[in-house]
Amino acid sequence: MSHPMQRRRRLLGVTTAVALALSGATAAIGTQQGATATASAEQSLATVSGQTTAAAALASGKRTAPEKFEDGGYIVLMMDEPVANYSGDIPGYAATKPGKGLGRGTDTFNPKSAAAKKYAQRLGTEQDRAMKRAGLSQGKVHTRYTTAVNGFAGTFTAEEAAALAADPAVLAVVPDEIRQLDTVSSPDVLGLTGKKGVWADLVGKKSDPSAAGRGVVVGIVDSGIRPENPSFADDGHPAAPADWTGSCQTEDEEGFPADSCNDKLIGAKYFVSGFGAARLADYESLSPLDAGGHGTHTASTAAGNHGVTATVGGTERGEISGMAPGAHVAAYKACWDGVTSSGCATADTVAAIDAAVADGVDVINYSISGSRNQVVDPVELAFLNAASAGVFVAASSGNSGPTASTTAHASPWITTVAASTHAVYEHTLVTGDGERHIGASITRPLDEDTPMAYAGDLAAEGADPAKAALCIANTLDPAKTEGKLVVCDRGENGRAEKSSVVEAAGGVGMVLVNVSEAEGLNADVHAVPTVHLPASAREAVVAYASSEGATGSILDTNAGSTTRTPLVAAFSSRGPSLAADSDLLKPDISAPGVDVLAAYSPTLGGEDFAYASGTSMSSPHIAGLAALVKQGRPDFSPMQIKSALMTTAADHAEQTSPFAGGAGFVDPTRMMDPGLTFDSDRDDWYDFLAGQGVVYSDTGNPVSDTPIDASDLNLPSLAIGDLYGSQTVTRTLTNVGGNNGPWTARVEGLEGLDVQVSPQRIKPKVGQSQDVEITVSAAGAPAGEFATGHIVWTGPGKKTVRIPVAVRPGVAESPAVVEAERDAQGLELPVKVGVDGVLETRVRGLVRAEESTGEAPEQPVFDPSDERLTGHDFDYPRGYPRVRIEAETVGDVEADLDIYVTSSWAGYPVARSVTRGTGAEVYEGPIYSSAPQHTIHVVAKGQTDTTVPYTLRVSFPTDEDTGVLTFDPASAQVTPGETHVFQGVLDTDGTSTYTGAVDILHEGEVVDTTTIRVK
Repeated sequence: MSHPMQRRRRLLGVTTAVALALSGATAAIGTQQGATATASAEQSLATVSGQTTAAAALASGKRTAPEKFEDGGYIVLMMDEPVANYSGDIPGYAATKPGKGLGRGTDTFNPKSAAAKKYAQRLGTEQDRAMKRAGLSQGKVHTRYTTAVNGFAGTFTAEEAAALAADPAVLAVVPDEIRQLDTVSSPDVLGLTGKKGVWADLVGKKSDPSAAGRGVVVGIVDSGIRPENPSFADDGHPAAPADWTGSCQTEDEEGFPADSCNDKLIGAKYFVSGFGAARLADYESLSPLDAGGHGTHTASTAAGNHGVTATVGGTERGEISGMAPGAHVAAYKACWDGVTSSGCATADTVAAIDAAVADGVDVINYSISGSRNQVVDPVELAFLNAASAGVFVAASSGNSGPTASTTAHASPWITTVAASTHAVYEHTLVTGDGERHIGASITRPLDEDTPMAYAGDLAAEGADPAKAALCIANTLDPAKTEGKLVVCDRGENGRAEKSSVVEAAGGVGMVLVNVSEAEGLNADVHAVPTVHLPASAREAVVAYASSEGATGSILDTNAGSTTRTPLVAAFSSRGPSLAADSDLLKPDISAPGVDVLAAYSPTLGGEDFAYASGTSMSSPHIAGLAALVKQGRPDFSPMQIKSALMTTAADHAEQTSPFAGGAGFVDPTRMMDPGLTFDSDRDDWYDFLAGQGVVYSDTGNPVSDTPIDASDLNLPSLAIGDLYGSQTVTRTLTNVGGNNGPWTARVEGLEGLDVQVSPQRIKPKVGQSQDVEITVSAAGAPAGEFATGHIVWTGPGKKTVRIPVAVRPGVAESPAVVEAERDAQGLELPVKVGVDGVLETRVRGLVRAEESTGEAPEQPVFDPSDERLTGHDFDYPRGYPRVRIEAETVGDVEADLDIYVTSSWAGYPVARSVTRGTGAEVYEGPIYSSAPQHTIHVVAKGQTDTTVPYTLRVSFPTDEDTGVLTFDPASAQVTPGETHVFQGVLDTDGTSTYTGAVDILHEGEVVDTTTIRVK
């Protein structure tokens, strides 16, 4: 692109805080959990495992029932062998385990064979009989197993569990282990593992999963990496791609030796110029070394090695794997810990993106927040060019949920990711009065009844009880806290830090309670046994803990839990997007982002592995999955990869708005063969930008000659921020499947809208595309509220391609500006209508402007001593009233004007307006100066001797009606779809300019505003 792009009349804003929700991931260390029932069951299973058949185990009399049960979740294992291991011992039932005569070879298991189906039916019948003997009611069992395991799982009472354990047909009743945390389980949950998983499909069922993603390079723009972590060890990885140009850069040979890179970690660079090396914390390193752990965590999640044992607090938490364990990793450190503050300078992040693209990455993960209302800030534009170069970009949506319109990274060329839960990890607080409260936990239980107290009642001498209630360091009295189960309020300091404070004061357990219903629950690693409860439990728990003789225990059970997964996390930022007038749907998709276990940094008292939550954790899941698609479908463009992920996404456990979870929860099992894709490229994005008013800053010309509405961009989603009557948009679908069969469209949801897809039935040939028109008409949906739903295409083999849709019927839309000549007697104000009711007008002003002219010299930097300047003195009243200063070139002259206001008390401007672009330059607002004299100067951007003629207008806007403009009638009965024109009468002096505004109201609320200019 030859010219920098700049949004006309808008300043760019950049936010670069790392998108990590308060995770409590580094501060505390958990200890090993003990589960007597589980250990007993495992021991008994080991005892019978040496028997030759299940019948022999039954005859031996080996039982697995623990001595006592509690209400909770259990897995029931039956005595009979599962389908995959049944050898044919029962008369009438042929063998089903791998072997000769199964119809698919001598070593392949065929669960769909007639013999397998018949035997599986028998197992189900026997399970039903065991359930009946134990008196289980309907709904108790939520999962059935017959293939690799014969049994079932559910939530049972202690009596039901004991009855099942005593049944001769039952091998074991094992407490449901829900403490294995996120990255340990997310490959399973997402369908990556197993013989039918995505990894196996990519590299072969008998191949090492470590090959999944092989040949793809995943770039991580973040806080660096820990090269010594086993997640990045060179475990037989091939050499970097032939076109790879990255390298390992460092200025700290001790902390990060130059030979830290290998065939897994093929590149590592750092960028600190923007942040400033002089500002770095003393534990930072001028190298790619990760001090805080964030970058290591995201890199491990996206592309860490397969089968890495993760140990936290001395306890092995299972084997973790990145989404694309065979992919190469390249780390670009652009985020730093500073002496007084931390973060990621835009200069550094843009440099990192630039280097990553130059080096040859295929995928970039960017778990850093960004602008909520811009698509043309430096980072977004860097990603536009990265995507144009064929690089897929995943970015975090942000952690400001559940507040609406907080999602970042609105650019359509980025895949913006929300965070969801994907597993349930809970314990139960049981208080001495018999009440039970279920909350998040992965720590060991606190089985014994323990004295319980509210932290606010344990304040040390001189400490603020409000701070003590939050368990802030050094606020708890050890004499009062010793041996207590302490209730701490959430807020101010880290969650895990609170448990460390409790431990330091002598406490033996913690109950962490939310103070807001908007806050989510996290199963963090804590220094003492801990359960995290929702705000709904706070009042009762705090009241009881503050009572005399209060006691409590934390049990390793979640009996009665109604928690379902996946659900969008409360902290995950929501739409509708503030960019493009809400004509872009964001976030795009959701992925696991709560309590994710991955590699970390031990620098700050942490460990090599840690749990963390945030959209920072969900984004690398999508980046890693994109690497798999890149490997399996190398013909896909970045936007086709995005489309494949979105159109195959699954529903969340509970109905949710697309503004929370985008297209849904990612389903990798379908992403390789999406059937149809939606594609777009650089030319399409420039058309979109032109439609948003983006111009070249040097010429003021649109960045494209063919601007389009944002709703018309060919995305796998559809949003219309304001619908008046009807609107037709176009989508182009490309057949990437294996046949030429037909696809038929249908509409789900979108109540109160009439949605027509034409043609409804399409039949693009393989590799070819076909356009469809989607016409959306208002049909009773409430104005000002979004109606949501989906459009679904069903094709060959019952494949489905689904896109989320969000449409908001408008209330009323008036022009941004209406102008009239100085001698005009009246004006017209047209208003598009979306409601059936009354619209009213409210006039603010108009006020007369003092007008003058001058010559603006070109200046590279404002110089008030320039003799070419025209000084315009004006009286600025005390009290800081709002002033409007407008400068505009005369005639056909085009220039970028700037306004500066100086005072008789200061040598520097007390107000300025320096937006880029041609057209009128306007300063409107107060001037914080009480000087007796003020002067306005107008300059033009440039470095020549040229001067530019301009007209200057100065007025003092008011919210009062001055009587200069009146509407008769001032209100009107309107109907949806019409454009009502309000007729205004002007009473000006006929020679002066005036400015003001007209508000359009519906039911007493302002729904739009038009600026009025008489010039």
